[in-house]
Amino acid sequence: MARTVLGSFEKIYFKIIYPFIFSRMKRLDSQQKKILAFLEFGQDEAYTLMDIGDSVGIDHPQKVQNKINQLENAGYLTRASSGMYRVLKHYEEGNQLSIPFFGFAQCGHAGKTILEDEYPRKQIPVPPEYIDAYDIANYFITKAKGDSMEPFIHSGDLVLIKIQSGYQAEDMVLVVQNQQPKIKRIKAVGEQRFLLSLNKEHKDLELTPFDETHIVGVVKKVLGEEVGG
Repeated sequence: MARTVLGSFEKIYFKIIYPFIFSRMKRLDSQQKKILAFLEFGQDEAYTLMDIGDSVGIDHPQKVQNKINQLENAGYLTRASSGMYRVLKHYEEGNQLSIPFFGFAQCGHAGKTILEDEYPRKQIPVPPEYIDAYDIANYFITKAKGDSMEPFIHSGDLVLIKIQSGYQAEDMVLVVQNQQPKIKRIKAVGEQRFLLSLNKEHKDLELTPFDETHIVGVVKKVLGEEVGG
């Protein structure tokens, strides 16, 4: 990514004036944070409001424009005549991004019939290096339940999931089998598919033609129990 050399005024602004303004800014909401993170990682592109909305999960361009106006007024970003946004400073709240949290995902064979909530219970802060800022709307957090993925995932651990249907053989995936969400590995043997546990005390589950199965996403990070409080 190209970088510009700062002039003397800009150096003074970033070292003295901007920290003074920033210290008096209000906290950003989750949508403002997502927009700022998205634009910070793509400052060489001229994005449309629809591009930004699609990437951060906002369904109307005017809503995106309102959030951008708020960020501009707060001094976080500016827009050049070329149409590209320039982020003046990233938001620091322990340097975290807020990701929605949904219910439980079973690490065992009993399962739950749903992820427990249709809407997220809360937002949980995670470090930005865990997230692909261009695709931030496709991340969520769930809580593991059961011991079948030990020692890598323990019951009660918060797990960061990226929504996607594709996966690699070594990936742990969140899969819904007959309406029961489970975190497993998937193994293919010819035409057969198996759900694998890491804990050898749990048997592999063979998927049959009668199973209703789909991949929700891939485990990107095990956050443990304490992230976000």
